[in-house]
Amino acid sequence: MRLVYAFFKVLTWAGLTVFYKKRLILGRGYARFDGPAIVVCNHPCTLMDPLNAGLQIRQEMYFLANYGLFKHPVSAWFFSRLFCIPVKRKEDVEEGESRDNEAAFEASFQHLERQGVLFIAAEGVSWMNRYVRPFKTGAARIALGAERRHQWALGVKIIPVGLSYESPRLFRKRVIVEYGAPIDPKPWAESYLKNPEQAVEDLTDFLRARVAALTLDSRQESRDVWVDQMEIMARQDLEKKQEIPAPQAYFRLKSFLQQNADNELLVQKTATYFEKLKTAGLTHQGLSSTSVPAWQLIFLWPFFLLGYAFWFLPCYLPFLLCKKMNIYPGYDSNIKMLAGLVTFPLALWGGWELVFALGGHSWMAWLSLPVWIGLGYVAEYFMEVWELWREVRNARAYAQKHGVRIAAPEVTID
Repeated sequence: MRLVYAFFKVLTWAGLTVFYKKRLILGRGYARFDGPAIVVCNHPCTLMDPLNAGLQIRQEMYFLANYGLFKHPVSAWFFSRLFCIPVKRKEDVEEGESRDNEAAFEASFQHLERQGVLFIAAEGVSWMNRYVRPFKTGAARIALGAERRHQWALGVKIIPVGLSYESPRLFRKRVIVEYGAPIDPKPWAESYLKNPEQAVEDLTDFLRARVAALTLDSRQESRDVWVDQMEIMARQDLEKKQEIPAPQAYFRLKSFLQQNADNELLVQKTATYFEKLKTAGLTHQGLSSTSVPAWQLIFLWPFFLLGYAFWFLPCYLPFLLCKKMNIYPGYDSNIKMLAGLVTFPLALWGGWELVFALGGHSWMAWLSLPVWIGLGYVAEYFMEVWELWREVRNARAYAQKHGVRIAAPEVTID
C-alpha cells in the first residue's frame, strides 16, 4: 500500500502541476517533521484540499474522511485501504441512525501512537469561501486525547496549513499553500484535566485562528468579494512589478487585509469601483496596464493555432464532464483534474502516433512530445496577451468616448 500511496502521490504532483498555473508554497520547512502529527487546514475546495496540503508531507498520511464516502461497498473497500478513517458528521447521519465516532477516535489514537500522521480539514464541510469558518473539535479532541493516554509524553504536533485559492473551480488558476509553525497541545494539559470540554474548545479556537492567519481570510462571509477584488488589484499593482516576488506580494496583501478588514469606507469604495467597471464592460487589469506586448500576437499566432487545436479537446472534455454530471460545483476541480489525467496522456499518445505516422521514426515521435506540451503553454500565453490587449483597448476607447477614466480607490498595499 505504500507503493500505491507513492504512485498516487506522483499522480497528484502531475495533476496539480498541470491544473494550477501557479502553486505558491510557503513555510516548506514546517512541512518537514518527525513523530506523530495532525495536519490541520481550512476546507474551501473539497478533495483538492488534502492534495494541496499533503503533497509536501513526506510521510504517508491517514485522512479523516466523511462517512458518506464509505456507504458503498466498493468505495468503502477503496478508501479504507487508501489510508482513510470514516468520520460521521451530523449531516452524514440519517434519521434513526446513531452518530458514533468512537471507532474513528480509537483508530486515530492508535495511528498517532505508531508515530503516524493524520490529516483533518477542520471546518468539516467544504465551502468555496475566503472566510475560514469555525472549526470542528475533532483535531483538538484527538490531539489532547492521545497525549492524555500517554501522560503527555507522546509528542503529538499539530501542523497548521492555510489554503488560499484564486478560484477553487477553475483550471489554470493560482493557489497559495502556507505551512505554519507546529502547535504543541501540552499547554492545554492542565486545563484538559480540569475541564476537558473547555480545553477542547479553547484549543479548537486557537487552531482556527492560526490557520486563518495563514490564509487570505475575509473574517466574515460578506467580505469574500472584497478580498477577491483586493487580490486582483494587488496582483496587478505588486506582482507586475518585477522587483516584488510573489511571496512578498502575498504577505503584503495579507497584512493589508488584516489591517483594513473593518474599514467599511474602503470596502464600499472598492465595491463601487468594481461595479462601475462591470457596468462599463472594463477590468482593473485593462484600466491599470500601460503597455501590452501586442507584437507577440503577430509572431505567436501560428503556434497558438497549433497548440489550441491540439489541446482543445483534452481541456474541453473535463469541463463538459463536470457540466453533464451536474453535482456540487466544489467538486469541479477534482473532476477536471482526474479527467485531465486521462485526456492529457491520450492527447500526447495521439500526437506521438501522428508524428510517427508522418515521419516513420519513433525518435521523431518522442521528440514531438515536449513540442506539443510547449505549444500548450504558448497557446495559454497568447490568450492572456490577447485578453490583456482587448481590455486595454476597451479602457482607452471608454476614456476617449467619455473624456474620463474610472478611478480606482487610492490604496497602498505595502
